[in-house]
Amino acid sequence: MCLAENSLPKKNEEEHEGIVFCAFEEGVRQALGRSAGKVLLLSDDGSLSPFATSPRTISMIFDGDALPLFAMPDGVSRVIASGGSETLLAARYFADVRQIPCTLLPIDADLCGVFERSGEIVVGGRKVHSPLAEGEAACDVERLSPTLAQGVARLLLTRLAACEAEALTAFGIPRRGIKAELPQTAEEIVLENARVRRAEQTAYGGEGAVLAGMLKEEACPAWSAYLLLTALYAAFFEKGKPRRYGIPNYRARAERAGVEYASLSIPSREEYAARALILERVRARFVHEFSYHIAKREEFHALVSRWSGTPLPENGGDREFLSLLPERAGRGLTSVIRDFGLMDFYDDKGRTARQN
Repeated sequence: MCLAENSLPKKNEEEHEGIVFCAFEEGVRQALGRSAGKVLLLSDDGSLSPFATSPRTISMIFDGDALPLFAMPDGVSRVIASGGSETLLAARYFADVRQIPCTLLPIDADLCGVFERSGEIVVGGRKVHSPLAEGEAACDVERLSPTLAQGVARLLLTRLAACEAEALTAFGIPRRGIKAELPQTAEEIVLENARVRRAEQTAYGGEGAVLAGMLKEEACPAWSAYLLLTALYAAFFEKGKPRRYGIPNYRARAERAGVEYASLSIPSREEYAARALILERVRARFVHEFSYHIAKREEFHALVSRWSGTPLPENGGDREFLSLLPERAGRGLTSVIRDFGLMDFYDDKGRTARQN
């Protein structure tokens, strides 16, 4: 069962490994003090520029492409990176290629970009997937405070992903979810996100994280993703019926989502028929599982709102992003819903059924 209590166990030393809590300035000074040669200061907002006061520091503003980092001289012995996930990933890519230490000063409480073993980076205008160096993270809780709501919402997505993993396993797509706790303090939010991000290296993190990335213009993308997915999953198990005639236009869907058609996992007729029977067998169980998230929305809204400086949405974000999720996220639960013909909110011209 994926219905977890809101208790937070006491953290042990291993769970603190790789995370140091200190003021931003102190974190930079400590990293500089451990560096003998030249140091690259990489940020996406210029926050590290004031520390470029000696001939052995080089300050650079990250513009989204990692290629200019390799114009740095061979004598660079460490990279210190401050910013969002793209900046941290680029710094860790550079550190991996150069085989140098990397210090990370994240600005997002969900710690995306800090613990992934590999990731997608833009190099010379092209996206590449590459191994990443392991970095040491220095977290300033005050600096992270504007994103603590996002950090809590990401943990809610992880809890939802645990239910999603159970559903996928029932449909013959084995997944192992992660049990995430809901912290009560700012430091606990950061530490629990650190634990979950590490766990995602070997366990299923859910398609909600992908949807949150697509909703990045929302005030709290992870919360918007949580609202959309809880509503979709609950409705699917309560009322969803596989379409007996016709199949999704997989090629058109792939083109609209901007992914390769060959990357899609399309079930055979036998798999489709078996999943249709499975749906009826597990329907009641997962109606209960996902209805729990609907029932707890008010409580979870209050928990996320506690850390948010702006009002949170009540109905999620743009459903068009949700319709693209099966192709963008791979073999998540929405791909099963899509295969049943229940994700076609938009036609090939991008119009909703109500507009036709």
